Amino acid sequence: MKLKAVAMALMLALTLSGCSFVGLDAQTLMRPPKPTGEKADIHALLESKTDGKMTLKYPRTGDYRSAIITHDVCGDKNDEAMAIFQKGDEATGTDLMFMKKDGGKWVDMGFFNNPAAQVDKVCFGDVTGDGKDDVIVGWGNSLNNTSTICVYYYKNGKMNELKVDQTYTEMAVMDFDGDGRDEIFTASVSVGDQPALARLIRIKDGNVEIMGSCQMDSAVTKYVSVQTGLINEKQNGIVLDGMESANTLVTEMLYWDKTTKILKSPFFDPRSNIANYTLRDTSVVSKDINNDRIIEVPIVSLMPGYDGQTKDEAAYITDWNRYDTQTGEMVRVMSMVLDYSDGYWFLIPDMWRGRITTKADTVTRTVTFYEWKADKKQAGGLLGDPLLKIQVFSEKEWDGGEAAPGFYELMESNNMIFAACSPSPDNPLSLSSGDVKNSFKLMNQE
Repeated sequence: MKLKAVAMALMLALTLSGCSFVGLDAQTLMRPPKPTGEKADIHALLESKTDGKMTLKYPRTGDYRSAIITHDVCGDKNDEAMAIFQKGDEATGTDLMFMKKDGGKWVDMGFFNNPAAQVDKVCFGDVTGDGKDDVIVGWGNSLNNTSTICVYYYKNGKMNELKVDQTYTEMAVMDFDGDGRDEIFTASVSVGDQPALARLIRIKDGNVEIMGSCQMDSAVTKYVSVQTGLINEKQNGIVLDGMESANTLVTEMLYWDKTTKILKSPFFDPRSNIANYTLRDTSVVSKDINNDRIIEVPIVSLMPGYDGQTKDEAAYITDWNRYDTQTGEMVRVMSMVLDYSDGYWFLIPDMWRGRITTKADTVTRTVTFYEWKADKKQAGGLLGDPLLKIQVFSEKEWDGGEAAPGFYELMESNNMIFAACSPSPDNPLSLSSGDVKNSFKLMNQE
């Protein structure tokens, strides 16, 4: 009787709360919502082709991560659609179906099957040179250099497939040589006896050609960031940040030299097979740091006074540089100190370069900038006046007046107050509050 009473009570509670046992069905809870609009019509066509038995597949990397992607591949200024899926009766392989609108209805314009179990990446670009965007698909798993490439292009009213016999770890599509048509770039890390190698591939008259190739850093195990675009005012290129070991990164840059018609890798040292020039023990990656549309490369070096320290104890300054292909030299754009634990960076003014160092206190969440004085008696130099303190407070601490006198607010974010003070205002290297505020930025607001 007690069990029956408990059961009745549970039933009553669920009823009164608006719940039902039907809503607790696991399959119902896990079923994705039905697509609407254009994608509903596309989905209906897919179901008609597969008898309603299919599993959508999603690209693992890249800018296009959806199983259904719309893009103009016919050059008619209308978007066509492509769907990646596996039929219910297929044990292996992945299907790719292209669709276009005809008379207001979506119709099949090409169906392809690949033995790979997944899609690594989808890119778009005019690699065939016909003025229309082609679809470049990386099939398989790039993590172990087994991804292969296929190009899908529109011709004679349908999509066609061109297989590129090339595996890769990273792939990018861009006009590298400035001829108005895109090329395919691939990079592969070293696996076994296979060397780390970069290749630039073009499609010419329906044939696959290797424009150029060059060696890459053999110690890189994977790439954590890939940027394509301008590497200086006039030169396109690709910048890859690779991981050599835990928290150790190296940057490699590659571009097509139009004069010599060679794929160049300026940071690579052929004697050691690595790119040690850009090696660093921090997680900062290459990017357009100052919004000038040019990719800058970080060069990280120790602050004064930290020789012989472990990397966890050391403090670093990061110089952002662009590469001058004419002179073969790096040109510094800006320098900064990055605080990864609290997620901000501070721009170093030119008058501070070579004249300051920092000390961090993780307990109080404070970074203090000190003047660094050259001293003939003391090798390296001496610690001088504290010039600037940046400290992070909770809103409760800040509102409760726990900050020391002289602190002013720089920014508020996620219930945290970033504040600063100038302990030595009479020092010629001291900054105004306005300069400090202009030099401070949160990493998530870049």
